[in-house]
Amino acid sequence: MSGERRRRRRPEEAERAILAAARAFLEERPFREMTVEGVMVRTGLSRPAFYAYFRDRYDLVTRLLEGVGGLLFALDWRWLSGGADGGEAREVLVEALRAGSQTFVEYGPVLRAIADAAGYDARVEEVYRYGLIERLVAAVGTRISRDVEAGISPGELDPEETARALVLMTERYLLDAFGRPERRPSRRESAAVFGTIEEIWVRTLYGRE
Repeated sequence: MSGERRRRRRPEEAERAILAAARAFLEERPFREMTVEGVMVRTGLSRPAFYAYFRDRYDLVTRLLEGVGGLLFALDWRWLSGGADGGEAREVLVEALRAGSQTFVEYGPVLRAIADAAGYDARVEEVYRYGLIERLVAAVGTRISRDVEAGISPGELDPEETARALVLMTERYLLDAFGRPERRPSRRESAAVFGTIEEIWVRTLYGRE
């Protein structure tokens, strides 16, 4: 009885504990190995307690995405919403790419788990692929359109298709680099990844300096 009293938590505390346990699990093992039992054993809560907050493991990773997805947009917003000045645009873009890439360093396995789950569950796909990714594609496309109209990006670019190619390529590349729990890149390898992404985006949108 005393043990049960020690484990009793307020609803918001229990929910946070489950989310933290899920993130910790995915830092060590891939999504395909995630089970409700595997998460809950890390919380000190009972298995039935899981279903007071989440329908299933797909609902769980969707909730994890809510915290990470907003961070990605916040980091990119200065470039996405900025004006059309060639030199400043280049510098702000590089800063946004570095900050966004760092998010994958910190949350890579979680983001990869979400991307994997999207392939199996329509709810996760709706939030991740058709929510976060498509909103980011649209925002990047709008910024490219402004830059093309201002003459600081090549006039032959198709803003929407260029945005889609850059965003989807970057997402896959960063998930491959930082999304594997069993192997985390060294600082030197991470710097090479960041440099490659910056080179592709900057050259595509603003050319050589």
